Amino acid sequence: MHFDFSVKFLMSLMLAPVSVYGGQPDSVSSHTNIPEVVVTGENHAPVPTTNTSQTLSLKKSDRLVLQGVSDAVRRMSGAEIKDYGGIGGLKTVSVRGLGSKHTLVCYDGMPVTDCQNGQVDLGRFSLDQLDEIQLYIGEDCDIDVAASYFASTSVLNLMSSAPIYSDKNYNAVAKITGGSFGFVNPYVSFDHKLGDHNSIKASANFSRADGNYPYTLTNGTLKTEERREHSESVCGHGELSGRFLLSPKTHLRAKIHYYVSDRELPGGVIFYNTESNETLKDKNAFAEVVSRTDWGSRTVMKIGGKFNWNASYYHDEAMMYPGGKLDNRYFQREWYGKAVVRHNFTEHFSMANATDYILNSFNSNIHGCVFPQRHTLLDALSGKFKNEKVTATATLLGSFFFNQVEIGEAPDNYQHLSPSIAVSYKPFAPSIYFRASYKNIFRMPNFNELYFNSFGVRTLEPEKTEQYNVGATYLYESDKSLESSRLKSFAISADYYFNKVDDKIVAMPKMFIWSIVNMGYVEIKGIDFVTNLEVATSKRTSLFLTAKYAYQYAVDLTDPKSDIYTHQIPYTPKHSGNGSVAFENPIVNVSYNVNVVGKRYCLPQNIKPNMMEAYAEHGVALYKILDFKRFDMKIRGDVVNLTDKQYEVVRFYPMPKRSYKASVEFKF
Repeated sequence: MHFDFSVKFLMSLMLAPVSVYGGQPDSVSSHTNIPEVVVTGENHAPVPTTNTSQTLSLKKSDRLVLQGVSDAVRRMSGAEIKDYGGIGGLKTVSVRGLGSKHTLVCYDGMPVTDCQNGQVDLGRFSLDQLDEIQLYIGEDCDIDVAASYFASTSVLNLMSSAPIYSDKNYNAVAKITGGSFGFVNPYVSFDHKLGDHNSIKASANFSRADGNYPYTLTNGTLKTEERREHSESVCGHGELSGRFLLSPKTHLRAKIHYYVSDRELPGGVIFYNTESNETLKDKNAFAEVVSRTDWGSRTVMKIGGKFNWNASYYHDEAMMYPGGKLDNRYFQREWYGKAVVRHNFTEHFSMANATDYILNSFNSNIHGCVFPQRHTLLDALSGKFKNEKVTATATLLGSFFFNQVEIGEAPDNYQHLSPSIAVSYKPFAPSIYFRASYKNIFRMPNFNELYFNSFGVRTLEPEKTEQYNVGATYLYESDKSLESSRLKSFAISADYYFNKVDDKIVAMPKMFIWSIVNMGYVEIKGIDFVTNLEVATSKRTSLFLTAKYAYQYAVDLTDPKSDIYTHQIPYTPKHSGNGSVAFENPIVNVSYNVNVVGKRYCLPQNIKPNMMEAYAEHGVALYKILDFKRFDMKIRGDVVNLTDKQYEVVRFYPMPKRSYKASVEFKF
């Protein structure tokens, strides 16, 4: 009973907005700088080049078997996904193993945050909304970005589809997707051009799924075929945005967004205890405005503001609760403002100053809520030098945190200076790139870690992290005027990274009570390897190949006398990777993907009972684009988990076996 309660409690924390660290905490694995990506619109995988960013263009995403944003992010070097299974399961990103709380998620450059649990569910976003996905690790080469970029070890930026200015005044998209386990997903969007420089866009997305997929339950030598229950998920979003030219020098972008979800939480499968009565309802709304003004040819100013509101309703029924049920409600409000000024002193040298102000407040109906508030001020001073061969950036970030509570004593306020630097070199432009970077950063505890009932600890210290990265890339692109060349492009990239984490924040069991503590010292060493190839097999056919491999050695070095000294951090495989092959031809295009994850451990102690088996997930897709006079139609079919493999990403949360999906899309 105690074990079952512990898992149930931890999952309520993870899936409800009251997450401490999750029943199986996010691993602190490597985090480092990720190389920049060249976006050609033809390669279907990002390949690092001169700096610490990657961009995955979704215009050619048909070449990948993608089930959602989380699958797209998994294709990027250094990114790992933690998936609790099914359409409605929580999906978070960990970059080079640091954990989801270290990754800042942005939507069109504006932060998407959760002050309560510090992580963002990628399942709330749809690939249909996006044009590209950007990933920054450590120091980035762009210095005219929000200060929040410099305050995180990594940044995942989801870029929405921009309006298409053509001879038409409008563009419309209608898409319907259906699949296994009752999955239905309609999507519509419409953008309208207002004059030569202004436009508005509206979009809506809805999805539902029964989620009752089959799985194999193993208990010792006994195996039985079961079906996931209490897994229905319904969610949708609506968005209205506009882009306007206020003057010849000032551009403005505005957005209103609303998201709602209603999910049944099936819980963990433990000793045939498959029953669950947990549900989670989420509502989120935000409004934002961002402007850019060019002052002459040398100075640019960006100003933005955002108001974000979030509500979560967690319900559970069990005998352990008074009256047999639990109804918790959580409310968040955030005011966010940013200002960035960049000045180009010379052709090769520029500087920028970025300032962010954030006000977070939280309240709940649960007993013991202290109604916390946090004022955050971030200021980043950056410099950049760039010529034909060398690019160098340096930043000094000042972070100031002021905590307030209505009940009891507030945690200490914190101030911190964080330096970062990145250098890249192209000795044989444009074929070979070398890069190196360093970043010092720290992570403030979120509200759950500080205040959640009797489990939070107000005296927690921030996590302190140092990131080091060195890497190189070889890139070849054929002369497009030479039609006889079969090899269109080839790229290969490798990065070595080293990370140190002090005062790591984790959830630890103490007797019969879980508590949040600062762990001592963690080291992470790793290698990221990416390659892709494009070959014209004939005048009308092409072959695209990509491969990614990651090695991570992430160990706890806190106490040499401990049983877990030098043991691999939970949920951090030493070996992982993925690959894809796409064959495009006049008849029907074919794509094949495989994702491989090596063995890992669900708890800090690396013993056999805690080991999770390695797995390989295969997928295949067929797709065809038909051009008609007034519209284009795209037809697509996917088979996911082709080999019907039973596996788990998170212990006790089985992933679906073989499933199917089909879609039809119309563009007018």
